[in-house]
Amino acid sequence: MKHFITFLFVASLLILGFIALNYIWHWIPIDYTGLIKVFISVLVLIFIGTGLAMVISAAYGRKDNQQDVGKKD
Repeated sequence: MKHFITFLFVASLLILGFIALNYIWHWIPIDYTGLIKVFISVLVLIFIGTGLAMVISAAYGRKDNQQDVGKKD
């Protein structure tokens, strides 16, 4: 599941980056109305959701590696 979330994050990042660069440089003529706006909105939601999922899973999945730091014997 972790790899699937990472794949979705990277894929949505690459697609959004291409769409943004295409919007600036006009490589491929795309009409940015209607269905394309919905598609971009879904990609942004997937990007934000998978990014938050990775951050939250990393925060809660970390083990305490240094439990004895600061203890005196």
